[in-house]
Amino acid sequence: MSIHICPNCGCRLTQFNHFAFGNVEVDQSGFIIFEGRPIELPRTQHLIVDALVKAQGRALTRSILVEILGNDIIDRTVAKYVERIRSSFRDVRSDFDQVEALRGFAAYRWIFKPAKTRARNKSIRTQSFFGAELAPI
Repeated sequence: MSIHICPNCGCRLTQFNHFAFGNVEVDQSGFIIFEGRPIELPRTQHLIVDALVKAQGRALTRSILVEILGNDIIDRTVAKYVERIRSSFRDVRSDFDQVEALRGFAAYRWIFKPAKTRARNKSIRTQSFFGAELAPI
């Protein structure tokens, strides 16, 4: 497990630790789960999504992303990978717009969107420790 530190903000970008940011999470086995559905991505795209999600909305420049990828690609290629990432996430949700390009900074960031919550059953009543009936939360 390698650790990368963002030179701009100092946040730690660790690989393959369970992490959730809104409606997307990276589980301990490294799978990316978006709105409850696993998304399979090639290695390079997976590492980009992993870094953007773990940056928690902070911008990562293309050069930082290239460094995280181990200098396997050139700076301009990141834009094409981000385009493919957007396409993969649009297969799950057609109005996907969580990867934002910061023009003029050559940077990208993951926009936080809250996870969908399940509707709670309002007919359920609970009892407190003292036996008094409580309203559902």
